[in-house]
Amino acid sequence: MLSPVPVILTGAMKLIDERTLDGSRRFTHLPRVADWISVRDHVLLLPGAEMVNFIGGEMAQDWLDFAFRGRRFLIRGHDDHFHLFVDDPQCSDLILYQVGRHFEQLLKTVREQ
Repeated sequence: MLSPVPVILTGAMKLIDERTLDGSRRFTHLPRVADWISVRDHVLLLPGAEMVNFIGGEMAQDWLDFAFRGRRFLIRGHDDHFHLFVDDPQCSDLILYQVGRHFEQLLKTVREQ
């Protein structure tokens, strides 16, 4: 019998379910190989995404906040990774996968340059 929820195993990105104190969910992390301006610009290439807030550069607390499909997403830079969060921990894994893969593609492009 097939599972009603698809199990996503394609690609290097894996979804995780780590809850934060504010109730949001960290759903993946990716190597920090792109600069913040590239990440910011890449948000706008995700059809339907809208930039909400951006603090990026060489600051200790870089982050980017955007809306997509009725959810709020946050990307934080910490150490050598970008950490992706969603405000609604019940957000569909398919949406999370779509967002994660979108940014994974940017990082793949940067590595190939």
